[in-house]
Amino acid sequence: MKPVGQPTRGKTALNRLRQVDTYILLNWSSVLAAGAPLVVDLGYGAYPWTALEMVERWRAVNPNSRLLGVEIDPERVAAALPYAEPGMIDFRAGGFNLTAVLAGEKARLIRAFNVLRQYEEAAVPDALKLMSASLETGGILIEGTSTPTGRLVAFDMYRKTDDLQHRELVFGTNFREPISVTDFQAILPKRLIHQMRDPKVAVFFEAWHRALLLARGRGYRHPRRQWVTAARILAEVYPVDLRRRILHRGFLAVREALSTSAPEYG
Repeated sequence: MKPVGQPTRGKTALNRLRQVDTYILLNWSSVLAAGAPLVVDLGYGAYPWTALEMVERWRAVNPNSRLLGVEIDPERVAAALPYAEPGMIDFRAGGFNLTAVLAGEKARLIRAFNVLRQYEEAAVPDALKLMSASLETGGILIEGTSTPTGRLVAFDMYRKTDDLQHRELVFGTNFREPISVTDFQAILPKRLIHQMRDPKVAVFFEAWHRALLLARGRGYRHPRRQWVTAARILAEVYPVDLRRRILHRGFLAVREALSTSAPEYG
């Protein structure tokens, strides 16, 4: 079956997706704990570095974790195959129609990062639906975007039940530069990137911006302290995860889709 999708730009920097992997370890590690889970990195790019880093980090939770890197470009697959490990790490050609690639097996986790960015917004539902068809029940799908170095990330977390349900919208920073809400608006997941004029989305970012201004007005100069304080202010209105291990590691996790209706994909 012909792969569904188009090649990404393929830019892959070492540790670009460290924050995404860290968040999974902090908040979703139980999903990976049992058995020998298959994790799929869809559209890993010109080099397999972020895919290999991902499975290495998650083996701290489960040493039996298996990796499948999927790329629509056969040349990228060929370049990655020297890093394969029989039974544990593999690379195959394919696209969003992962059921054809997996040949009946189900993935516990799918990460599609910096992939949908190049598509039209209308393509998002079909892409998510195709990917969800290859997820185990209880499995998770991560879709989002990062800055080129990985300094900032923004991603949606979905979980497969009877259908694919949105669970969290997550923003992450490494605190190496001052925090700007505008910077996060530029890397929103594809379903939101063109919705900045939607009242629900605009009101959220305005509230977050005001919360950061209040944090700075209280004399907090370090970005981490501003981040934590702003999150607590924002939590008065939005369902923000206020656990220390999430906030202090640079994550703002909002248990809301922000769109007018939470997306579900069968």
